[in-house]
Amino acid sequence: MIILSPSQYATANDVLAALTREGSFCFVSSEPGLGLSTCMAYVRSRLAKPIFTIADHPELSGLDLLGQFYYQLHIDVEFQGKNEIPDFVVEIATLREVSTIFIDHIDIFLGNESARRRTIQQIKSILIALPLVNIVVSGLDSDTSAMLDLQGCSLRFAQVFSLKGFRDFNEYQVFFESILAGHLPAEFANVSLKALYHQSKGNLGDTILRLFHPAYLYKGKN
Repeated sequence: MIILSPSQYATANDVLAALTREGSFCFVSSEPGLGLSTCMAYVRSRLAKPIFTIADHPELSGLDLLGQFYYQLHIDVEFQGKNEIPDFVVEIATLREVSTIFIDHIDIFLGNESARRRTIQQIKSILIALPLVNIVVSGLDSDTSAMLDLQGCSLRFAQVFSLKGFRDFNEYQVFFESILAGHLPAEFANVSLKALYHQSKGNLGDTILRLFHPAYLYKGKN
C-alpha cells in the first residue's frame, strides 16, 4: 500500500487526469526529498493499460535515453545513433499496446549541454514516432527549463506539474502520525514531530530518514 502526503496525492491525481487523454505529455518535477518517486509509483499503480518505464539501471551504464528505450524493448542498441525511430520499433510498441511511457530521473540524461541537446532530441523522436502514447517525464525542478524545449514540438496536450512539500506543521503532523501508527514504538526514533519538522524543514524524505534509519533510531533510544 502506497501512503501519500496531501501534495503527492493531489499531484498524482492531476497527472492521472491528464493521462485520460491520448497523446498527453506531462513533466512532473520536485525538489529532492519530496517523494516524487513514490508519487510516480502511485500513478503507475493506478493505470490499467500497459505502461513502459525508462529508468536508471546500473547495468545500463553508458546508454543514453534512447539506448535504454531500445533496451527495454529488447532491441539492439545499434539503432540508438539514428535521429528517427525505425518503423519496426513503432510496430513493436503498438503490438505491446503501450499506453504510457514513463521517463524517470530525467536529470541523469542531462549531465552536460551535449547530453541535454541529445536527450531533448531523443524525447522529441519518441513524441513524433508514438503520437497516441502518453509520455510522463519526471525529475528535479531544475530540469524544468530543459523540458520547456519540448512544448510545442507536436500537437500533444502538454502539462507541467510541480510536487510541493507540506503546507504547514499540522499537515505534516497528521501525515506522519498516520505513518507511525502502523509501526511499533521500537521501530522508529523517539523524537517529537515538532522538532523533526524544524530540523528537516518539513522535508518528507529527511523526516523518514530521521525516524527510521538505524543510526537515528539508535540515537533516539538513548
